[in-house]
Amino acid sequence: MPPPVLEVTDLNFRRGRPILKGISWRVDPGQHWCILGPNGCGKTSLINLITGYDSATGGTLRIGDSVFGDDDWRAVRRRVGLVTNTLTTYLESSEPVLDVIASGREAKLNLIDLPTPSVLREAARLLKKVGCAYLREAFWGPLSQGEKQKVLICRALMAKFEVLILDEPCAGLDPVAREHYLQWMQSLAARPKSPSLVMVTHHVEEILPSITHCLLLKDGRVHASGPKHDLLTSVNLSQLYGSPVKLTRHGERYALRLEA
Repeated sequence: MPPPVLEVTDLNFRRGRPILKGISWRVDPGQHWCILGPNGCGKTSLINLITGYDSATGGTLRIGDSVFGDDDWRAVRRRVGLVTNTLTTYLESSEPVLDVIASGREAKLNLIDLPTPSVLREAARLLKKVGCAYLREAFWGPLSQGEKQKVLICRALMAKFEVLILDEPCAGLDPVAREHYLQWMQSLAARPKSPSLVMVTHHVEEILPSITHCLLLKDGRVHASGPKHDLLTSVNLSQLYGSPVKLTRHGERYALRLEA
């Protein structure tokens, strides 16, 4: 069996109080995961640990053959594509869009050194590929939410990554923009030799058909983990959210409603 793309074992994290409590989880090659859970369950903390923006207080974290604490995570981070609204708080409004995309190559923000012409050409090609070639002379600040999300995807694609993490990628998008975005993500996941996707969301409606597995988090612990079609049930989600809910499936997409 090939080694996992990503693996955490008995992972713990405290920030004044316990946030993650013994999380064990692995992503194998060819798998695409969705992480679900109520507010405060630890989803964002788990992503911050994987990407090295926070440090675990216990347990083991591996990406490929690299172990957090033993290897330079600044280098390892280049192998993890990350799309998260958290990045928007660090990016300067005056940063050129092509520079934002180019910064993904070294997993850095707000570049000090000018990107090389070849890197800028690659950034421009990615921008064209997502239908945003008109933004090549634009600056980060005035972009719409949907444009920023696509630019962040391009930034993630600049890295030679093994796993692409999407942390609530549809936050702030209107329904039409959300569907266009999800369709584009589905096409990315369907490509041959696509990297493993890990999608964090609050909404089952956003779970792509390409998602194969789900990780359900509750109170900082693994509530359940496994194949999507086994885990996504009304019973499991009612337990997860602490309220009776009804899960329905329409083709390859899901919907959730609160039961009276």
